[in-house]
This record gives sequence, structure tokens and C-alpha cells, in this order.
Amino acid sequence: MSELTKTKLADLEEDFRSYKKIPSKIAEALVAKEWKPEDSNAWIKGSQTHTEKALTDLIKREDNKSYLYYSKLYMDISNAYESLSSELKGIVDKYLWGELDYLEWREIAEYEHCSKTAVYKKRFKILESLAIQQGKVF
Repeated sequence: MSELTKTKLADLEEDFRSYKKIPSKIAEALVAKEWKPEDSNAWIKGSQTHTEKALTDLIKREDNKSYLYYSKLYMDISNAYESLSSELKGIVDKYLWGELDYLEWREIAEYEHCSKTAVYKKRFKILESLAIQQGKVF
């Protein structure tokens, strides 16, 4: 069984905090993969519509490593979030993804009226859920 070191926890937290930005990263990965130099002037020609088949083919590109990475990360975070208790989901919603996402954990402890130790235990549970989802711990 792998141990969650401070470095691994920091990486997991960064991933968890990036959740709301991942859909745009996925879109960027798809667009970047399909972009050609002649596309730079496509706006002059007018809008071109994509057929459903073309869009499906674009999404299914197995050689697009960025797309695959961000898609898997998004699903892992989604599944980890769903496995959390309602209390922990509330912390994620408010402090990792919400209006107070700039706060550090010691400040979160003050907002939640709990000890620093208690808030760090909650942090560990949140991040452990992602580590389990990613197969980093069992």
C-alpha cells in the first residue's frame, strides 16, 4: 500500500481544485489536436458547421493524450466527490470549488469553527478519496 506523502497530497489537492477548469482543458486539447495553420483565417470564410460524425470522430481520438488525461482526471474527481459524505462535499463545494477557494486550510478551520487538526483530517479524507479512485492507495 502506497503512503500519501505531503507532496502527493499537494498534487491531489491541486487536481481537486482544478476540477472546474478541466472541461475547458478538454476542449483545448481537442481543438489543439485538430488545428491546422490554414485554420487561422477560417473566421474570414464564415462559420463552418461540423457534422455529428466529425464531432464523434474528434472526441474518440485515442492518440490525443491530453484529452485522455483530462477526461480521466475529470471522471476520477467526479467519482471521488460522489463517494464523500455530505459534510465533506460541502467543504469541497465551498472551499475548493466555490467562492472561498482562495483560503488556506488553517483559514478554513476558522470559518468552520473547528481545530486545525480536525480540518486537516477532513482534507486528508477528501484527497484520499481521489487517491483511491486513481489507484494510488487501496
